[in-house]
Amino acid sequence: MRILVADDEALVRYGLVSVLRDILSDPPIIIEAANGRQLVEQVRDSRPHIGFVDIRMPKMEGLEAIAQASRHAPNTLWVVLTGHADFGYAQTALKLGVEDFILKPVDPAELKTLMDRLKLKVHARQRMGNRELEAKVAAVLGDTTSPGFDPYFEKPRFWQAAMVVWDSLLADDELARRRREFAGSVVARLDTEDEFSGCAVSMKNGALLIVLSMPAGGMAMDRVIDLWHRRIAALRAETADLCGDAVGDTWLLTRVVQDAEELFGEVDDLDRDAVLRFVRHPGVLMEYGDFCGRGRSQRFRPVAEILEDLRTARDFGTEADFHGLTHRLLNSVDVLTDEAFVDRGPAWYARYVLPIRGTPPESLEDLARRIHDESHVVFTADRDESDAASFDSLAARAVDVMERRFRESIGIADVAEELGVSPNYLSTLFKKETGVSFTRRLTGLRLEASRRLLSRPDANIGEVARSLGYQSGRHFTRLFKEEYGRTPSEWIAERRK
Repeated sequence: MRILVADDEALVRYGLVSVLRDILSDPPIIIEAANGRQLVEQVRDSRPHIGFVDIRMPKMEGLEAIAQASRHAPNTLWVVLTGHADFGYAQTALKLGVEDFILKPVDPAELKTLMDRLKLKVHARQRMGNRELEAKVAAVLGDTTSPGFDPYFEKPRFWQAAMVVWDSLLADDELARRRREFAGSVVARLDTEDEFSGCAVSMKNGALLIVLSMPAGGMAMDRVIDLWHRRIAALRAETADLCGDAVGDTWLLTRVVQDAEELFGEVDDLDRDAVLRFVRHPGVLMEYGDFCGRGRSQRFRPVAEILEDLRTARDFGTEADFHGLTHRLLNSVDVLTDEAFVDRGPAWYARYVLPIRGTPPESLEDLARRIHDESHVVFTADRDESDAASFDSLAARAVDVMERRFRESIGIADVAEELGVSPNYLSTLFKKETGVSFTRRLTGLRLEASRRLLSRPDANIGEVARSLGYQSGRHFTRLFKEEYGRTPSEWIAERRK
């Protein structure tokens, strides 16, 4: 916890800092200021959780300094230090949202009671900010709104995101269980963080998106970059035991940006380029610059895409499809010369994606040759004989879940989690069985229900959209018009003629 102590008397600062260190179990970070201008500068740079401020200070009085500093750190809790029982000061302080007054010299017992209350409020604000961020990000990922439509995203803020994707030979229900534990652990850690707002939200493809956000202004971008990169690396280390040796978790990191539209654009880039993890540093933290753009990693995309197709063919295709892909892989690998670039990719792929017997492959060429030579064994290894029998029932169960929950803001990851399977598995199986994508079926259920709701005499288009899980009326209107050839208002007008 960061605490600011601002008083022009050095002895007063020393005394208060000493008492704070004595009464707080976790050593706080103490920032000191000797006048009002220093206070504003320190707050702009450090964003303290709690500030103790003397009313009478040189260069800028305490209450004016609080008013200016609050523009940079709106969540800081302020306590006024005073030896003056002045009603006028109290009125001004209350308007500024000051939490309390404390008389000098400070009584340790009184200060401890105050700090216990303020710490609870600091943590409550952290959780509240995280839940707000989570709701906004989930709305964008659920395609129910756009950052351009929501004033929340127009505020000047720093943004960064990490997309976590998993690869494993575990059964779908076990992998889903580990992913739930992982997400819960990340959220718990973010809720105790105090440098920024943070959330973890499931994407439609089953990946987990961790988003960090902080009001821009004051703290320099290079400091934010350093702070967040260290925190992402620490998060990954702290949660490594939850994945275990049976799961390869790859973290794909965006840049730090100041525009939410740009952030979600980069998230789309991560989603598209995540396939490169099969050949380039899989199972670790990958920086945005490692694989996006026109760097040499893009030369490996055709091979990476074939490796992804091999996994899909093994799970859902025929052996002929699988064997044909092994030929394509051999031909594609032959034209690559920069084998050192792929690092641990082949060994990782053989461990978490396709099971290869014996020693781990040492190169892409070795991986391609062994997959080709052992095509039949790799294709049949650990295949679940009940897949065909469970195929129809799983698709039907997914429809049952959709029909029960289509009014919620859900995606395929939510349904897959309830059924205990991976989102990719459910997506591929669902379309193969039903002939339509999961998203198309869900949209159809919602639009069919919308016509019933819009038929009511008191129908309100915005309320109907929200009742069906759409936070953006514009998005709902666009989908409705694409399906029925007219907007909801036009459809209502025609029925009332």
